[in-house]
Amino acid sequence: MNCRFYCILLVCACVLADCTSLSASRTSMVAQSPQPQLVPDAARGASILTANCASCHGSTGREGGVGPSLTHENRRMDIEFTIAWIKNPNPPMPKLYPSPLSEQDVVDVAAYVESL
Repeated sequence: MNCRFYCILLVCACVLADCTSLSASRTSMVAQSPQPQLVPDAARGASILTANCASCHGSTGREGGVGPSLTHENRRMDIEFTIAWIKNPNPPMPKLYPSPLSEQDVVDVAAYVESL
């Protein structure tokens, strides 16, 4: 009986160890899979900016008003910084990501802003 108990315990330990190992390998496979690269589309970004940002930055982003003109922002920020800023701005700029703007929308707007 004592031997049988230890055999069952050993089998359970092996099964649990295997399940943990499988779970860890699945997690690492998901973490290692590359994210699809988003291709910036500045023309699409212009229309998104007009629809979502014009009330503060003007219809083309060049006018300014409540918010600053976005002309020459590319001298202050590269596209990665611009994307990060759009995703997580300082007040009074509203946070529009992840809703209503998607990841692709943010990349497109950043590409447009970088072109000004």
